[in-house]
This record gives sequence, C-alpha cells and structure tokens, in this order.
Amino acid sequence: MPRRKNVRFDYFKVNAREYNQERDVMEDVPCDLSDLFQGLNNTPVVDRVYRLGDDQARLQGMSQNNDKWELHFVRIRKNGFPIKTHDDGTYGYFEDLDEEEGFGEEVSVLYDPTNYVIMVRRNMHSLAPSAIANYLTDVIDEPGFTLYFKPLIHPRATDLLEEDHLIRGAEISVADIKNARDTTRRSLGQMITRANDMNESVSVTFKISIQQEGSRKHSRLPVYEELGNLVDDPSVQSIKVRRKADEDAKVEPIDLIKHRLIDYSAFTENDISPLSRNILHTTVIGRMHRLYRERVGDINNVYV
Repeated sequence: MPRRKNVRFDYFKVNAREYNQERDVMEDVPCDLSDLFQGLNNTPVVDRVYRLGDDQARLQGMSQNNDKWELHFVRIRKNGFPIKTHDDGTYGYFEDLDEEEGFGEEVSVLYDPTNYVIMVRRNMHSLAPSAIANYLTDVIDEPGFTLYFKPLIHPRATDLLEEDHLIRGAEISVADIKNARDTTRRSLGQMITRANDMNESVSVTFKISIQQEGSRKHSRLPVYEELGNLVDDPSVQSIKVRRKADEDAKVEPIDLIKHRLIDYSAFTENDISPLSRNILHTTVIGRMHRLYRERVGDINNVYV
C-alpha cells in the first residue's frame, strides 16, 4: 500500500420513494433511518446479511456517537479468491479457509438523523452507496417502498470558480456539438488558441490541462471566460474544473454544471494497521466525524 492514500467520501440526502394511499400517488420524501438502525442494533450480526450477486453484504457493526450513527459494512466473497504471491516469484492459494470463511472488503458510513444526511467512504472493492441503499430497502421490506441516496448538489456551482483562481485543468462534455451554441464552439476553440501563449506543455482531449512535469505552482490556464460561456448551453452536460484558490492551496475538483459535495482526505503510513495492511474502520470513522463537522454548515445552508 502507498505511504499516502487519498480516500474519497460522498455525502447524500436519504430519500424514500413510497406509495401515498390518501393521494393515490408515489411520493419522494426525506427519510429518517433512526428507527431502522435502532432495530438493527438489536439484531444479531449473523442475521444482518443479504445477498449481493454471488457475494454477501453484512452490517458488521454499528454504534451511536454524538447523536450520529456509525456503521461498518462488509462485502464478503466466498468464491473467486485472489492468489497469494511471493517476492521470490512464486504464488499459492488460500487453502486453509473453512466453508464458513471468506474474504471481506470494508466500508464505513456515518449517518446524521438531524438532517437525513449519510456520509459514505468510497471503496472500489466494497459496497457502493446504491448497494447500501438496496441493503436497507431489503431490511425494511415494505411493498412499494424504496430507499435511495440523493447526492448533495451545490445550487450555484459557478460561484465556486473565481477569476483569480488558478485553473489547472478542465474537462468538458458536450452532448451534441453540431447543435451547441456558436458561443460554445467558439469558446472551445479559444481555449486552444489561448494556450499557445503559455510557455508550458498543454494537453487536450477535450480535457485541457497543464502538464505536471515542469509546471510552476502559480501557473493557470487562461480559460476562465470561456468556461463561463459554456455553462448556460443545454448541450453542455459537464464542466469539471481542477482549480486552487492560490499557489499554495491544494488542487480541488469542481463541476460548474452539477457540483456534488464530496471530500478527499489523505491517510498516511501511520494510519495503516500492520496486521490488516489497510486503514481500520475505527480510524476512518474518526476522520469522517472531523470532516462532517467541517461540512455541516454547508450541508444545512448551501447544498440541496
């Protein structure tokens, strides 16, 4: 494992789609999971399991801390095991596992019932947020009732980019370039033209970015006005920008069309358990509490 690992955390509003008998319609409403978690907390761990394709998902542990729920999910594999490798060039198999044993991949979750917000650590090998919502829907097991996690979106994403920010890269997605506005096509061409004035290498796909090798901390792509011209064109589906507030700040990603609230946090070698060679749930959940405290103002006042 690398000495430094950046971990992504996503924020969602917990919603439910359910049938309203009085109005005879399906409704989408915010959903409080407190009663569900109270019930699950009294359920033995061996009974907190559901099928996930050929694998299993299990709510391994849960507790309350500062009025928030801490959840520890595990995705369990009992087939398709990896092999063991050795630096001497040999490899082998995990032959000593019993039928009742498997390999697990962890994911940590923090839930705040005061605003129905759930925070999920991203782990490509474990459960996706949608899989966790499906797990909880299956536990509730009510006809016509479905839980889903709605990403928190900034209502004025263009406010996140200022003219004096150092734009390090941008990725633009246009659904139909032939029917895009003339200003959109013109702005895309101007981005390339203006890059000619730079002394550094610039790559384009369309994705435009400063090459990392040899770049200076204060370098910026001269594309601020052009990005602003693209925002109101319905043919433009995504404008992902990598920018930093000043030359000493860290580079942050934003989407000028639909910016989701996410966080990245760096874990170092000291955060890694020598036994598991990974970051333990207790370490991750502690970091999640800290990140959440820093974000709760924006969650309650800005993001929808």
